[in-house]
Amino acid sequence: MTVDSDSVSDLELNQYINESYHELYDFITVADEAKLFTVNATNPPYLGEHAFYLPGDFYRLVGLHVYVNNHYRPAIPADPSEYAELAATSAASGQDAVYRYFVRWDINTGERFVFVFPVPAENALAITYWPQPKELSLDSDSLDNPASWLEFVMVAAAIKMLNKVERDATALLLAKRQLEKRITKAVYASDFSYPRVIRDIAHHSTFGDQW
Repeated sequence: MTVDSDSVSDLELNQYINESYHELYDFITVADEAKLFTVNATNPPYLGEHAFYLPGDFYRLVGLHVYVNNHYRPAIPADPSEYAELAATSAASGQDAVYRYFVRWDINTGERFVFVFPVPAENALAITYWPQPKELSLDSDSLDNPASWLEFVMVAAAIKMLNKVERDATALLLAKRQLEKRITKAVYASDFSYPRVIRDIAHHSTFGDQW
């Protein structure tokens, strides 16, 4: 796009590329099948009032476990609006406790916390989360991802460029949808924690009506 009326600055292009990578990141990590991209952390610092600091690169929580009676027990997601009730009814901890949690993000400071009810014993908390997507701002920044991921970023950024100058991006939109399907299929196939599917291979024979 070199014509003055159709020009896109380097700053705009950087923005489109970052937005496209974040879009890719979101549709990959929105499903639990992408757990192979997660990060584990233990013993987050305790703030008080049931709150623990989440890691600085935290993006989305996948799971939370509490170490009780020599094994990690999964906690149950809770509604943040039930804070008062959770705090009042979760005083008991230990072997018989049912642990609940929710995440809060302070949009003014950027700090993120996980609230756990009841408060687990010291050094008993373990979390699994997706880290924040990479920010691309320097010429030396790169994405070391599969080719289909990079192709998605380029196509999505090109669509944003065409939209800026009010040009038809229909062909690229179709290509983008195909890339989404291809990437999602590859993610599912790569996740070894995903349950294997046992297909029903029963066959009805026309000879003697035998199965």
